[in-house]
Amino acid sequence: MWAALCIGVLQLGLWLLLWAGTLHLVRLAIWGLLAPVVPDRRVPSGQPPDASLPMVTVQLPMFNERLVAEQAICAACALDWPVDKLQVQVLDDSTDDCTQVVQAVARAQRDQGFDVTVLHRSHRRGYKAGSLDDALRSAKGEFIAVLDADFVPPPDFLRHLLPHLLQDPTLGFVQGRWEFTNEHETLLTRIQALILRGLMLLEQPALTAQGRPVQFNGTGGIWRRSAIAAAGGWMADGERASLTEDMDLSFRARLAGYHGRLDESLAIPTELPSTMAAFRVQQQRWVGGGAQVLRSLLEKLASGSVQGRDAVTLLSHLVRHARQPYLALAICWLPLRLLWSPDLSVGWGWPLMPDLWVPITAFALAVVLYYLAAQRRCRRPLWPAVWRGVLLLPLSVGLSLALTRALWRGITQPMQRAEFVRTPKQGPAGAPQHRYRSPPDRLALFEVLLGVGHAGLATWLLTRGALLEATGVACLLAFGLLWVGAASLWNGK
Repeated sequence: MWAALCIGVLQLGLWLLLWAGTLHLVRLAIWGLLAPVVPDRRVPSGQPPDASLPMVTVQLPMFNERLVAEQAICAACALDWPVDKLQVQVLDDSTDDCTQVVQAVARAQRDQGFDVTVLHRSHRRGYKAGSLDDALRSAKGEFIAVLDADFVPPPDFLRHLLPHLLQDPTLGFVQGRWEFTNEHETLLTRIQALILRGLMLLEQPALTAQGRPVQFNGTGGIWRRSAIAAAGGWMADGERASLTEDMDLSFRARLAGYHGRLDESLAIPTELPSTMAAFRVQQQRWVGGGAQVLRSLLEKLASGSVQGRDAVTLLSHLVRHARQPYLALAICWLPLRLLWSPDLSVGWGWPLMPDLWVPITAFALAVVLYYLAAQRRCRRPLWPAVWRGVLLLPLSVGLSLALTRALWRGITQPMQRAEFVRTPKQGPAGAPQHRYRSPPDRLALFEVLLGVGHAGLATWLLTRGALLEATGVACLLAFGLLWVGAASLWNGK
């Protein structure tokens, strides 16, 4: 009886989770279908004369990025801004020969008249957040642009975004959306591009339009220096550095009275993780960092010091990864249910939810509709949103074990003990390949073994004539686990 009760509660939770996700995606998809397509990029009118433009500091945080370091520094110096009002800070925490590359490129740019400073740290205290905070002390600008090493902003980056900050003193940051230099490299990069377009063409523009809290995406944007100071700096209290320093600072800035926005008309080229090992490193950092931010802000949210709408938006954004443990549990308990009672309706004398196929199908259709709306907004072909959107389901299942572990660590570990594992970059075409690789994850082997077990379960179900259960559940789980686990082992060494 107790076992059946637990199974019933788990299945009810998954049923509710699927419907909640479906409603959320449909709501955003409707917004995107009704919203106008993204306008062509153009520099806003009413630009102030160069003599009255403010001083801007561009910060380029780097750690062992020799394949993209030169590209990043040159792109920053190529920005269309008066040379005497542009400072470039290269924040180099590297432990390899990237340091020599950075110094040589910075020296060459200084010889051409640019104000380029290299700030090399012999430690990684606070990781990226600590590096940004340390560099802020010597920054000359009242506005701080942050660009990761793989971002190549267009020359009008500052002239396009800065007017937003000049016109609204309560605007803490403004950012552009991402576009991708290697989108068509692999199946994984194609799916990632679809995911991020949903974020930057539907979710964040909708939040901006509604005046809701928007997360800074870590790069490709400009901060008002006074907003950083009001929020307590990149490292909260000068001590705690989140793995997602961008989310942490943007939400603290919101509590300090500043808001953010995304200008989707400005697309900034960047590089997507091209291997599963690199992608899972990135996703684990994002999930673990989100859990850290939730823990640090929960007391303020619970105290009622945050306005109702803001509290709901912040909390819903921060708890979205609670689905990961449910997906991980599904890997275990759905096969158990199939073995016990393949009809997925009643088992062990406990009435379960009548059918999971309805919410699963509804969720899959909502995913496709959501990404169709995103593709439409940026005038991209619609068909890829269908098949790539469907592949998101097994990918999510395959990553659920690793992301559940990251979520647990983010909740339980102090921020000071969390390690920032950066996503390796491969650089522009023609650069030496596979110079940087993500560290291997032993969990990937367990994922492969689980995938083999689920493949065996699918075969057994087929012998019993349970075609729908075999293809709809067991094959989905097997494919996701084998895809993520095997691909991580293949390129994670």
